Amino acid sequence: MKTDQTIDEAIAFAAEDWPRFDATLPSNLHFRDKVTFFAQRVRPALVSRFPDLIAATEQVMLLVIAKGIEQSGYMPRHRIERDLGIILPP
Repeated sequence: MKTDQTIDEAIAFAAEDWPRFDATLPSNLHFRDKVTFFAQRVRPALVSRFPDLIAATEQVMLLVIAKGIEQSGYMPRHRIERDLGIILPP
């Protein structure tokens, strides 16, 4: 499988899973903490579904998750970038 296709599908997977996961968390929990908890839970599922991601660094996984959250419509891109201290790719 092509890497770009794997990443795009992983982002879509995270986008689908994020709203369900977020609904289980306290609303006053900081976004960065929510993302940390989500990453711990979703990484095994991502690697299982997309074996090409097994060697992905934490930074790549964070970008996949953050892009998924953006794609889910949960929060505007600039707020995700600000709260996580990252710059998302286009």
